Amino acid sequence: MEFDENLAAVHAYLCADGYVVKNPISQKHKYYVMGFRNTSEILLKDFQDRFLKYFGIKPNLHIGQRCILGNKKIYTQLTEKFGSFYSKEWNMPRLNKKLSCIWLRAYFDCEGWVFCKSHQNRHIGADSINEKGLDRVRDELIKLGINTKKKINRNRKIFRIIIYGKNNIIKFIDKIGFLHPFNIESLVK
Repeated sequence: MEFDENLAAVHAYLCADGYVVKNPISQKHKYYVMGFRNTSEILLKDFQDRFLKYFGIKPNLHIGQRCILGNKKIYTQLTEKFGSFYSKEWNMPRLNKKLSCIWLRAYFDCEGWVFCKSHQNRHIGADSINEKGLDRVRDELIKLGINTKKKINRNRKIFRIIIYGKNNIIKFIDKIGFLHPFNIESLVK
């Protein structure tokens, strides 16, 4: 499996709001499922289109809920190449600059948020329980010249990265951007 634009986005979607699972060994009924949960139709269709372009199979789309496919061969390829996609275990792969920006866009479309208080405070952030994965995201942002701040909520064991400052937000928009309409709308307020 070689990364291209489609696999980079699919991988990020699966790390952020996706799942790659199979049945427990003790269960008689066998299944191998890949899915992406999101309420945004735009993101669901992007996942579906990119999955089809890379793997040649179109996942079932349930508008406002998820995009899902059962396939043992693809499940095996994904888990052998990338390991786990569980919340605490995913990791951003090492990619060239172009593919890294695509991966980051898909990831931030799912896990990111925009805070915008008119003429006062604007920032972009992302939260995760996966500190190692979020550190890799932060490293890639820094490579792109986008400075971040890392915070830890020890009570909830959640890690947060924040992109703040006009120059960093402009760089994020120019180099990565958003596909999710709510995030785009929030930035232009």
